[in-house]
Amino acid sequence: MRRAEKLVVLLKDEGIRWQETCALLNDQINKLIGNVFLSCACISYFGGFTGNYRVDLTTKWTFQCIDRGIPASENFSLVTVMGDPVEISDWNLN
Repeated sequence: MRRAEKLVVLLKDEGIRWQETCALLNDQINKLIGNVFLSCACISYFGGFTGNYRVDLTTKWTFQCIDRGIPASENFSLVTVMGDPVEISDWNLN
């Protein structure tokens, strides 16, 4: 009986985690168009600019997208959208 109770509690916690994950994924899907658009702009135009200017430019572009009704993440990051966490981790280890 104790094991069954423990299993029920663990499954309830897992259900809550899945609901949170689904909500996060739905939000990311809704903002996919704007995030990909901003990623393309960053890749196309960042070439010779400094880091501070890139941050300012990305912030301006993000607010322009949101103002024009293009769904995008408020805290857009090229690394978050286009980066592979495993590959980035490998880079940091090397």
